[in-house]
Amino acid sequence: MLRLLLAFLVWLPLSAQTATTLSVTPSSVSFSFQIGATTLPVAQSLQIKRSGSGTALDFTIAVTPASPWLIVTPTTGKTGTSVSARVNPTSLIAGTYVAVLQVTAPGVQDTATATVTLVVKNPPPTMAATPASLTYTWQTDAASLPVPQTITVTTNGEPFSFTAAGSGGSWLSITPTVGVALSGSPVAIAASADTTGMTPGTYTGRITLASQTAANKTLTISITLTVTPGAAVLTSLWPSAAPIGANDTTITILGSHLFKASVVKANSTDLPATWISTGAVLATIPKALLTTPGALNITVLNSPQPVSNQIAFTVTPPGPTLQAITNAASFAAQSTPPVLAPGEIFSIFGAGLGPSTAILATPANNAFPTSLGTPATTVEFEIPASSNTWIAAPLILAQANLINCQAPFTLPVVNGLKLRVTYNNLTSTALTFNGVASDPGVFTVDSSGRGQAAALNYVAATQTYSLNAASTPVSKGGILVLYLTGGGAITPLPNPEGQLAGASPLPVLNSTPSVTIGGDAASVISATAVPGSLAGLVQLNVNVPSTVRAAKDLSVVVTIAGRSTPVTATVSVK
Repeated sequence: MLRLLLAFLVWLPLSAQTATTLSVTPSSVSFSFQIGATTLPVAQSLQIKRSGSGTALDFTIAVTPASPWLIVTPTTGKTGTSVSARVNPTSLIAGTYVAVLQVTAPGVQDTATATVTLVVKNPPPTMAATPASLTYTWQTDAASLPVPQTITVTTNGEPFSFTAAGSGGSWLSITPTVGVALSGSPVAIAASADTTGMTPGTYTGRITLASQTAANKTLTISITLTVTPGAAVLTSLWPSAAPIGANDTTITILGSHLFKASVVKANSTDLPATWISTGAVLATIPKALLTTPGALNITVLNSPQPVSNQIAFTVTPPGPTLQAITNAASFAAQSTPPVLAPGEIFSIFGAGLGPSTAILATPANNAFPTSLGTPATTVEFEIPASSNTWIAAPLILAQANLINCQAPFTLPVVNGLKLRVTYNNLTSTALTFNGVASDPGVFTVDSSGRGQAAALNYVAATQTYSLNAASTPVSKGGILVLYLTGGGAITPLPNPEGQLAGASPLPVLNSTPSVTIGGDAASVISATAVPGSLAGLVQLNVNVPSTVRAAKDLSVVVTIAGRSTPVTATVSVK
């Protein structure tokens, strides 16, 4: 019988001897809770199972370590059923809490486990900034810009990083534009208002703070800048005179603190005005104020500031009034007294110089006339000085406020020379100037004396010309043709004054010019008059230095007899 029993046991399959095990599904659950939340995390289910088939086993659940924040129900039961896990984080501080569920059953050797994790988070910080708004005030004649102001960024709890951006105008700038606010360590942001060139008015802007982790993702600080006008300051009028009986006359007022709301007055009369910039205003003096010789005091008022200084506008007796003379190529500001060189083409500015519609001279008998229009305009030079001997100058153009003409080549290089203008049989007061050996100015394409020179590129191999411009620059080492006036004496002299230059013999400048392009010295090939033109127009052929840098706006400066052209004309070199 014993042998039979042993044989039966040996015959039993191995599967009948496998041990029963327990399992928990899922093997881990996680909960998250933010301190201050009004609802608890939702409960989660775990299923307790036994391996293999058979009757359900009784199980018991123990929590280790003891975790009062964890609620498991039920803690006993039959395998094949579910239990509920929920958490109550109330009173827990921020952190991560872990508990293990240990499931056991009688007759089962191994313990099944499941991990429960609870993450408790502090509430997101609130981003705060003080003050909530900034206000700047500035007066246009203030000696300095507004004082920068500070915004303080703080957190009420956890740290947070943020960005800061200003908007509303280029006048507003802030620094820094990023930061990290820590508890007890606020971040200071400096906000500056650059009011340079701003006109009176109220300007608004804002600073926006943005944080991905703060409870309030953005925060806005409003900025208000109030600009008030300073007292206007006048420096000059143009023109500064008009003859009695003139029509409405527009004047240019130059100065500072000139604004759209500025009130321009002639004595006590408000003048219609057009605002150009803070440094320039156009105003119209009505003909009703131009009926009596005398001075009109021009002022500008920026209320509530005091009125500006006065500049006199003169209503002159009938006849021409001379205000200024300048090189007709460069239009450079003249010294006091102004200067002219022999043969220089120059401009006279003033009032009552000729008819309201310009008259352009036409050469006759190969020379420019010395009288224009009916009634006639003439320009005369006292040569020699203080001799009461007056020589008429060749005229190019005449109108009420402008005459273009040429100084005589017989002009002596001495001080105290005079010129006068006669129109409609009325002669101006003489203008005093000094004669100089040279007063060079380079002609420009827009006739302003500034920017692109009126120059040609010349290719000797093909004997062709092209206009020098940004799109057609001259090559390094190439030939450039410049045009200028005020070069001084030439040989041979024209006879009479105003005679057009001939090709043979071609008049040559007596003084040898020197030229720089972009600061580099260029070699001068020739300096002559231009055939068929007034002899005061000089053609200067130069070799462009190979060392010069390529650019579209290289300054060109011509020096003759110790005097140089203004650094305002440019050429293009490739």
